[in-house]
Amino acid sequence: MIDPRLEAHDANQLELKLSYIVDPGVKRQRYLVETFMFVPRTLGISGQSYGVQGFFEDTQTFVRLKTPTVALEALAKAGRGERWFSPVRAELDRLLSGGSRATDDRVRNLKLLGGIYRSAIRDEGRLLLSRFVALDDDVEGAMMREQELCRAVGVYIEYLESALTRLRHVGSRCEHAIVPQVVRETWAAVDEYVAIYAEELATSLVQASDERLRGERHGGESPLGVLRERLADIAIGAYRYRRSRGYPSYAIPGAPNEDLPRRRRILKRVISSVLYLDLRHEEGGAVQRDIIAGVAAAIAMLFAALVTIWAQLEWGNFSSTFVVILVASYIIKDRLKEWGKRYIGKRLARWMPDFVTEVRTPDSDDVIGQCRESVSVVDPARIDPKIVELRHIDHPSAIASHGRPEVVIRYVKEVTLDSEGLQGALAGVEGLNDIIRFNFAKFRQRMDDPIEIYRIVHPTNRAVVEVPCARVYHVNLVLKITRGDKKHESSHLERVRVVLDSEGLKRVESIGGVGQVTQADAVMGVSLESAQLVAMSQLPGAPDRAMRVRTPKRPLA
Repeated sequence: MIDPRLEAHDANQLELKLSYIVDPGVKRQRYLVETFMFVPRTLGISGQSYGVQGFFEDTQTFVRLKTPTVALEALAKAGRGERWFSPVRAELDRLLSGGSRATDDRVRNLKLLGGIYRSAIRDEGRLLLSRFVALDDDVEGAMMREQELCRAVGVYIEYLESALTRLRHVGSRCEHAIVPQVVRETWAAVDEYVAIYAEELATSLVQASDERLRGERHGGESPLGVLRERLADIAIGAYRYRRSRGYPSYAIPGAPNEDLPRRRRILKRVISSVLYLDLRHEEGGAVQRDIIAGVAAAIAMLFAALVTIWAQLEWGNFSSTFVVILVASYIIKDRLKEWGKRYIGKRLARWMPDFVTEVRTPDSDDVIGQCRESVSVVDPARIDPKIVELRHIDHPSAIASHGRPEVVIRYVKEVTLDSEGLQGALAGVEGLNDIIRFNFAKFRQRMDDPIEIYRIVHPTNRAVVEVPCARVYHVNLVLKITRGDKKHESSHLERVRVVLDSEGLKRVESIGGVGQVTQADAVMGVSLESAQLVAMSQLPGAPDRAMRVRTPKRPLA
C-alpha cells in the first residue's frame, strides 16, 4: 500500500485515496481495507436507521490506473522518457504523411502524456515546498540547507522550462488542418492543463520564497531572491501563454472568474479519463441467498410431506383430525422455511458481501480485478482491543469511553488484482488508485447549531459576558490495511479524526497509527448476530425491527 490519504474533499465529503501496488511477480494480489467509523450516538446512526443501502448511497468509488511515475528530468532532456514521447510523435508523423486517420491511440497517448506531465510537475514541486517548511532559521545548518534548496529550485526551474518546450514541440504536430478535430482538441486540453499546473506550482514556490525572504538576516542579493524572480517569470509566462492561445483558463483580479475553476475541473476529467477503469456493480450473495431459500423450502416441504403421510396412515383421508393436522403442518412448514433462511443465512452471511464490483478495462472489457464490499454495525465489545486502544489513544484514562457513547460502523473492502491484466491495460502500470468518497450530509441532520453561547464573569472587569463557542462533533476513523494472502499477510493501523458541525466538514486531523501487525494480531471475529445485523435485514423474512435489552457488562463505548 502506498500513501493512504484521508482528506476533506468538500463541505460534505470525506475522501479516502488508496494506491495498490502491482507486483509483476505475483499473479493475483489481494488487499483488504477495513474502516471502523466511530460515530457519536447523538447523531442517531444505527443499524435500524442507517442500513446497507443508506451507506452505499452516501459512498462513491472511483478506480483508475496509477499515473506512471516519470521524473521531470526525463521529460526535460532529449533522449530520455522516449517510451512516452515516441508513440505520440510516431502516430502524428504517420498521420501527417497520409497514414491512417484512426484517432483512438493518438488521443489516448496524448492524454497519458498530459497526465505524466501533471504528476511530475506536481510531485517535484510539492517536494520543494516541503523543503521550504523544513527550514529553521535558528539552527546553524539552516543556511547550508537553504543553499542546497536553492540549487534544487534552480534545477527544477531548468527542467520545467525544458519539459514545457519539449511538450509543445511534440504537440505542434497536432496543429495542422489534416489532423482530426478530436486530436487537435485533445492536444489543446493537454497544453492548457499542463500550463495551469506549471503556473500553480511556480506561484506556490514564489509564495514560499517570499515568506522565507521576509525572515532573511544576511545582507546583499539573496540567491533565493534571484530564483524567486525566475519562478515569477514562469508563472507569468504560463498565464500569458494561455491567453495568447485563446484558452479561457486565466484569472483577472477583481472579476468573478467563474470559468477558471470550472475549466480546470473539466480539463482534469478529460486528461484523467484515459486512466479510469470500468466498474460494474452487482448485489453480492444473490445466488447464495437463493440457495439458502431453496434449502429452507426443501426442509419445510419434507416435514410437511412426512406429516401428511403419517396422518393418512393414522386417521385416513378427509377426517377432521387429518384436516387439522394438515393445516397445522402447513403453518409449521411455513415457519420452518423462514426460520431456516434466517438460521442458515446468519451462519453464511460472513462470506456474502453486500456488493461485488468487477473491474474491467474500458477498451477490451477484460476483467482485471474484483472488489467485494460489505458494511455492518458492530458491537464495540467485539472489536480488536488494538483498534479500540488506537481510538482512545489521545484519551488514555480508564473512563475515556464513558463520555463518548458511539456506534461503530465497519466497512470492509477486499480487492483482488490480476497483474497480467493490469499490465495489458497499460504497459508499465505501477498500480491502481482507489478513491472512496463518503458523504456526511445525513450525519449532520441531527446536529445542534454550530455556535453555542457560554456566559462567564470576566476576570478583569467582573462583568457577565457572552462567549461564542464552536459546537463541533468528532467522527473517528481507524483504518486497518492488509496486504498479502492469509499465510503471509501484514497489516497497518491508521487513525484520523473528522471534525464537523451542522454546516459541514471543518478539518481532518491525523492522530497516529500502529506499525506492522502480523496475522496473530488480526481483528477478532465479530459475533454473527451483531456484525451481520445490517446485511441480514436485507434477507427475505427478516423483521423490520428487532430489539434486545441487555444488562451492560461494561460501560458503553
